Amino acid sequence: MSQPELNQTDGLWFPADAIILRAEENIFRVPKSILGARSSVFQAIFEIPQAGSNSVETEEEDEKIDGIPVVRLHDSAADVTAFLRAIFDSSYFMPPPEDIDFHELLGILGLSHKYDVGYLYKRAISHLETVYPLERSGLLTIDSNNLKYRSGSVDFDLAAIPVLHRVGATWLLPTAYYNVGTFWDETLEVSGKLWPQFPSEMKLTCIRLHVKHVQATSRFHRIFARRLSTCTSPQLCNARRLEILRNEDEEVDHDPLGVWSAFGTRGLEGALCDHCLYRLKTDWEVTLLDIWNELPGNCGVPEWPVLLEQRRIALE
Repeated sequence: MSQPELNQTDGLWFPADAIILRAEENIFRVPKSILGARSSVFQAIFEIPQAGSNSVETEEEDEKIDGIPVVRLHDSAADVTAFLRAIFDSSYFMPPPEDIDFHELLGILGLSHKYDVGYLYKRAISHLETVYPLERSGLLTIDSNNLKYRSGSVDFDLAAIPVLHRVGATWLLPTAYYNVGTFWDETLEVSGKLWPQFPSEMKLTCIRLHVKHVQATSRFHRIFARRLSTCTSPQLCNARRLEILRNEDEEVDHDPLGVWSAFGTRGLEGALCDHCLYRLKTDWEVTLLDIWNELPGNCGVPEWPVLLEQRRIALE
């Protein structure tokens, strides 16, 4: 059987102290000593090459290029390219707010965890926390990120969730799942190119979460419908509340923390009496906080305090 043509990867082909790595049909010649110093997994492989692993091995006993044995990585070429560039090109993967492509970032996160490159793992997490925030207010600024991530494109989240599970970044899962939960199941079938192969258990979490989103929205409806005995302008206040609910956009029902947080009580200053406005604002904030606190449990992960402790330990 003829061998495929292998492609030397520009910027990742070093002349001396080299090891050659292969991922799919891409090959990388990189400094062995530097890679070993960055990754305890690679260092162990270099020291005891016969030990091997399921993810790293020499493909054939006599496979060599330029007299150097080739180590085969069972990872995607795109992920390995991003991972090695992050190690050997200091300008390629800088801390936030510097730019990095979202999908390349996921590749770096996955392989930095797999090959134990701690500083890259921590840096990747710091980037992802700009789109998967740990505070409710962060949901309103997601689209001002430097990752080419768009909150309306569900495939970003469908790509991220399995990786976050795999690397143990559980504290990022609630907001990642939350975003998918803002889509109807039928919409996911059309909009989510990755949805058909998305893991079944994770699909169920997303579908259940969508139902939770709709149920959460009913809490805001009840706040608007509530009448106060202390209201000084019952007719005016009730008319204004009903007008807002009639004009509500359908997407509001799917996004209780995003759209409803932004919606807030705007336009109500002067439209409601002081008693109704104060009660509405108070109930509104309490409801948003309750929904946020319930989010991790709805995603099947521990509560926020536990997640934040997991984060602290992982990033020490």
